[in-house]
Amino acid sequence: MLFNSVHFIIFLPIVLIIANYLKDTRQRLFLLIASFYFYMAWNYYFILLLLFSTIIDYFAGLSISKLPKEDKKRKLYLILSLVTNIGFLAYFKYTNFILGAFNDINVFNSFRFVEYNIILPVGISFYTFQSMSYTIDVYNQKLEARKSFLDFALYVAFFPQLVAGPIVRAETFFRDLDNRLPVDYLTIKKAFSQILVGFTKKVVFADNFAVCVDSVFGNYGSLSSLEVWTGVFSFFWQLYFDFGGYTDIAIGVARLFGFQFDVNFYYPLNVTSLSEHWSRWHISFTTWIRDYIFIPLGGSKNGRFAAHRNNFITFMFGGIWHGAAYHYVVWGITHSILLGIEREYKGTKLREKLNQVGGIPYKILCYILTILCIAYTVVLFRANNMSDAISIMKSMSFLGNNAIGFQNIGYLKLAIFLFIFDWLAEIYKLKSFLKNPYIFTAFIVGNLFLLLTFGVNESKNFIYFAF
Repeated sequence: MLFNSVHFIIFLPIVLIIANYLKDTRQRLFLLIASFYFYMAWNYYFILLLLFSTIIDYFAGLSISKLPKEDKKRKLYLILSLVTNIGFLAYFKYTNFILGAFNDINVFNSFRFVEYNIILPVGISFYTFQSMSYTIDVYNQKLEARKSFLDFALYVAFFPQLVAGPIVRAETFFRDLDNRLPVDYLTIKKAFSQILVGFTKKVVFADNFAVCVDSVFGNYGSLSSLEVWTGVFSFFWQLYFDFGGYTDIAIGVARLFGFQFDVNFYYPLNVTSLSEHWSRWHISFTTWIRDYIFIPLGGSKNGRFAAHRNNFITFMFGGIWHGAAYHYVVWGITHSILLGIEREYKGTKLREKLNQVGGIPYKILCYILTILCIAYTVVLFRANNMSDAISIMKSMSFLGNNAIGFQNIGYLKLAIFLFIFDWLAEIYKLKSFLKNPYIFTAFIVGNLFLLLTFGVNESKNFIYFAF
């Protein structure tokens, strides 16, 4: 079921009304059933996969918690959880990629593997990560195992964040499940506003930018370099508004049920370094790979080489997580290299001196360089394959064809305006606009106007459903 569908608009108020009249166990059971229905609306067969993963992780977590820390069986139960989740993810997401890689390097001479017609279960990358983090935290004694299967199943399947995040930690979810946050009038206004903004981001901005993005990335060979740059900037904003819009809706809906999820995006394009960008972009994912991959590998504790190695492994994994294709792997590796260069530069006297005397011009230069780095790497994220990505990058570098013409000037103007607006929005936050009835009314009317006037008639799937 899509957030941007009539089905969901009918589903949500019904679930809210019924859940409001139920209490404790009955309410939790109803929310679990509603979450299963939400997932089964896409494909009811794959609910069995979700249930199996949930049962294994519940059993593993409970078994780990019953054993003393020195008992080696604890690690076996952890391995059971990891193998189950990673195994499902590997089969559904990476089988054809691995077979294709063997075919490409021609390991078996004339023999070639035949690719399988495998349907990728929506949300599998998110709920497997979420469930794995629970068993890892129980194993590391950072979290007590949940005795109630109902509570744990609701944690894994809770519909606002089930299919595209944010990746919610068990500690956060169970905190609010046990001590549900009040849902008063101001909370409803705030949640409704966030949901409305999410729809505006998706239907008005992301889906309209998609028209330009699809046109440019599908016909880059016949377009001028400026036209290609317009498509790349448009994809910046399509991706940000698409995923950010989904997250806003998810967080807003969860708040109506008494859950407070952490912020997942915080002005991620208003940055002066790649590390700052990653501290603001898809925060639930970046903190996950930091806490469960980078830090267990040793983090930055064992010298510069180890830090670079661990960073490389972490971001290569992040690239593979996003997609089973070479260009996603290269995307992750490229970010690890750029972050490594940035890490080395931050330790130099030149950076310290420029930071002291450079002032605003230096910050503007850092901002431009960061945006350029993101621009070139985001091509790897959007291109159909490595060959297309390289060709698009050549055109961005004015090394492609010399086509003249510019049909997307409106998108370029909007993209530039949004870069400026994003910068101003972070500086001049309206923290109390919900309490002012006039500003709040203008905010609601403005969003509704944008939706009715510029919203697309048929909204597309959210981009991160593919992951």
